[in-house]
Amino acid sequence: MGEDETVLDHKRSILGLVMAAALAACDDGVSPGAGTATVEGSVETTSEPAPAREPGPTASPSPAPADDAETVAVVQVRADGTFAELATASIEADGSFEVHGVPAGRSDLAVLAYAGGQVVGGVLIHETSRSGAVIVAAPINHETSVEAGAYSQVRAEGNGGSASELALLVHLQGARAEMIASSAAEIDALAEGYLAASSAMTSVYATAGTSFGASARAQALTQAAIQFAADRHSGMSLGAAHDAFTDAALSAYASAGATLEQSVVASSAAASTFDATLYGRSTARIDVVTQAVHMNLRARERLATELSTSAEASIANAVRLILGQARVTLALGGAVDLRGLVETTADAAAAAAVDATVQLIAGGASSTVQAEVRAKAEAAMNAARLDARFETATTAQAAASAAAGYRASVRAAVDAMIAAAGTTSVRADVVTSLFIAACGSAYIR
Repeated sequence: MGEDETVLDHKRSILGLVMAAALAACDDGVSPGAGTATVEGSVETTSEPAPAREPGPTASPSPAPADDAETVAVVQVRADGTFAELATASIEADGSFEVHGVPAGRSDLAVLAYAGGQVVGGVLIHETSRSGAVIVAAPINHETSVEAGAYSQVRAEGNGGSASELALLVHLQGARAEMIASSAAEIDALAEGYLAASSAMTSVYATAGTSFGASARAQALTQAAIQFAADRHSGMSLGAAHDAFTDAALSAYASAGATLEQSVVASSAAASTFDATLYGRSTARIDVVTQAVHMNLRARERLATELSTSAEASIANAVRLILGQARVTLALGGAVDLRGLVETTADAAAAAAVDATVQLIAGGASSTVQAEVRAKAEAAMNAARLDARFETATTAQAAASAAAGYRASVRAAVDAMIAAAGTTSVRADVVTSLFIAACGSAYIR
């Protein structure tokens, strides 16, 4: 049908910029009887501060991107990155809104908040509108505004990616989120970094033997992203909701056929290439990359946990403890040296895994045999240091090349270690996976 819709030129930075509006006719492909949906949400009056990463005054809640917003519009993000306005509503005194009359059958949706004719914030919607449905959006804040602005740029680039995966890999709070949202250069860098990370994940999954591209991951992520919005809408803190989102994403990937071990390698590649792309281009590089590192840590921790009931439980538990401690440290924020945390965690996990392995497979052997097993175990851990492989992996192709033959190399080193111990009931495949969990970390510059 031909219906008038307001097309908004996004101008690349979503916060604080006037969005030029022009009426244009478009054939939206939705029949008159298709029905409409309602979108519910809110505009935060203050934004949650980042954890103590930002000391002093900046650690206090800051004004939300739309604390003075007056109206909202549900829009569709077009293939060229512009926004087609579908329905509008006023914002209530408490910051809440209900937008009725959203045409059914629409995907790539977002909500934009306006004040004085300017777009002052936005949030992505991760589900397709359905007739009679009530869709809840996460509260509009600086993080959601960054994601909405970056996704419009991702769409304009036309190089893949998805709104749900972008939301998964971006977790920002406090003044840094506000700064990124108001900077076209930062938004552009983040969008490019995300696309590089997403492409790296696709390539590395393929190298590992799993066809799991961006569209397949987006489909797997749909329910997790919808639940994230619902959690935030119901009042769950941003940190807790993102933790739940990360866990749900890893479970969804596993259900779609990607093993946890494959997700360890793919998430490491994503964090490494994200970091490489932002290096020298973003003043908030560490803040942006932190969530990708968190996902990698969580994948490794879950892999170790999955194997903690096996005969090799002593190794699994030693690795799991180190990774869990690192994840908590990262979540607490503070003056975290991200590269230092990644490297020291791999060092500590490797040392703990080597000690547990020697005790498990050579505990009763002579000191000579134990020394040889330890040397072989340390060599296996060196083979498992994925960050060394990704040091020069700045593109998806380079990441895939670095990951090629990775598991086979670790397995060969583990076989040599087991051979040095003589007769043992330890399973090489399980130990290989545990060594990868210990040292399958990203390279951070």
